[in-house]
Amino acid sequence: MKSNILLAIIISAALCSCSSSRIYFSTQVRQKVENTGTPLTQLQYYIDRDVELSREILKDETKVTSGIVRFENGKNLNIITLKRNTPGVCTKVLPDKVYISFEIGDDKYLTFGKTKFATDSDPYKILANSWIGNFGAITYEGKKYFIHSGTDASIFIKSSELNSEEINKRQMKGRTIVNNPSTPTN
Repeated sequence: MKSNILLAIIISAALCSCSSSRIYFSTQVRQKVENTGTPLTQLQYYIDRDVELSREILKDETKVTSGIVRFENGKNLNIITLKRNTPGVCTKVLPDKVYISFEIGDDKYLTFGKTKFATDSDPYKILANSWIGNFGAITYEGKKYFIHSGTDASIFIKSSELNSEEINKRQMKGRTIVNNPSTPTN
């Protein structure tokens, strides 16, 4: 019995030490990063859960640039999925929000920021232009999409990025007296 408990403790400790530590991006974290002088555009961001965007494709549209097309209830839908832990970069910084891009291209970003009733320690959440029921309407690739799942998504950074310091170190070489022959000595 004692050996089973000891084995469980060892396995738990090993699993905890293997997981990468992360910290949700919040107003407090943002202030700490900005105080170090690190630009927010130089951090690696990650999405904390799966997100699905969808929009109805109109009959006169012939080009779908990304995602998949699914026929559902007599409608053609364009669906774009974003999987949990996908890395993203910050493309624009605004006072209470950031644009995070998870793929290359113009207008391919999601907006994350401080929500209306959030405290400074609450994580930045995915923001929508408007809400229709439980679905957030956003503009992505210049088109109107709805957030069908992941409406409570947040972003995080690795805590090592917050704690990293750059240290410049050098050793003084010293100086010696140089005797100048033209200088009289007493």
